[in-house]
Amino acid sequence: MLIFKILSAEQWAALARDGRTAGAPVDLADGFIHFSTAAQVVETAAKHFAGRDDLVLAAVDAAS
Repeated sequence: MLIFKILSAEQWAALARDGRTAGAPVDLADGFIHFSTAAQVVETAAKHFAGRDDLVLAAVDAAS
């Protein structure tokens, strides 16, 4: 099953460079990484990232 993480281009570049991430500010504040299912990702983007044009959608295999 794929799950999705919406990242800013800056967060994506840091993940690509470092090979890991501690998460976005909201993840750090909440103490866990927020992911979305395929059914949730459009609503998540609209609710939390409206108007942003610097986003990357990362797909993660939850079974791995």
